[in-house]
Amino acid sequence: MVVDSPTIADPGLTELGEWQAARLADWLVHEDIDHVVTSPKRRAIETAQAICDAKGLANEVVDDFDEIDRLCHSYYPTEILQTEGKAIWDQVLAGNFTEVGWDTPEVFNARVRAAWEDLCRRMPGKRVLVACHGGTVRAILASVVGNQQASFRTDYASISRVHVDLGEDGIPHAHVLSANETGHFDADRTTTGGPMRGAPEVAWPGRRRSITAPR
Repeated sequence: MVVDSPTIADPGLTELGEWQAARLADWLVHEDIDHVVTSPKRRAIETAQAICDAKGLANEVVDDFDEIDRLCHSYYPTEILQTEGKAIWDQVLAGNFTEVGWDTPEVFNARVRAAWEDLCRRMPGKRVLVACHGGTVRAILASVVGNQQASFRTDYASISRVHVDLGEDGIPHAHVLSANETGHFDADRTTTGGPMRGAPEVAWPGRRRSITAPR
């Protein structure tokens, strides 16, 4: 879908996107999600809507989880941005971000990281769903692993999981559990068994990263 708008481009889901969102909801409805956060964009809110409805939850909008192109008047999906959206892409490559309604990478990463750290500190639920965008998810995962240049594939309506808990110092610590899960597009789920099939949960033995650790 390509959208050109006299104001900020904010398309909803396509027919394929609606199918992906339905598959996502059918998968996640079996999990104990107790809070839903979305970006302000329609496609993010619509992706989470079926889960909100099933769980009786209202989505909390966090503006800073918006994508890097949040003020752009044109929307091009990532896979065609460099071809059909070449006029915008050329401006981005030239570093003219604000001219086309994009944040600079520095501004984008800083606002997403700040929103993520705020979410971790206030912990509005035990299992929180954050419905946002590929670039936003990549920025969060890169922040968790402590390398802003880290690369993660994030397909539309895929699932990435981060475990966050409070350390003895009272500071949230996080580690990545998974990235870019897409099994819900191919399989049906009727229950949750857990990775250890009911065995007691084992504490993570690896190094946990404080969300305030130097980067």
